[in-house]
Amino acid sequence: MKHNEIIKLGLTYEDLITMQISNIIANREQMQVLVKKCLSIVETSTLKDDEIAMWIGAAVSDLVRQDIDVAGHISDELIQGAIVMFVKSTFGMVDIKEKELAQKTYTQLCGNLSLSSNYKLEVDNNA
Repeated sequence: MKHNEIIKLGLTYEDLITMQISNIIANREQMQVLVKKCLSIVETSTLKDDEIAMWIGAAVSDLVRQDIDVAGHISDELIQGAIVMFVKSTFGMVDIKEKELAQKTYTQLCGNLSLSSNYKLEVDNNA
């Protein structure tokens, strides 16, 4: 959402953040299913759901920290791939080589996303 659109709608910065967070939460279950598939966990298994949810949240927070617009692109495969790679690099008792590869992939995806203006959070230069 562009700055002038936000002003026209009368939204505050907090309103915008709330909208972004609600968009991410709405897609949380979908992300959890995707991550389980990528980790070769049966979809109906719930034993590790809390840990997976925690790492998904951490991935989103880390991407946002890098000024990457996660909420605006939550359905995008690059964003989803980055989240999955973050989770794979930190999740449970997975082979260390797989974790290292996932970490390298996540770092590379973040670098690429950061270089693309399409994925960057819009910053108001007039603020």
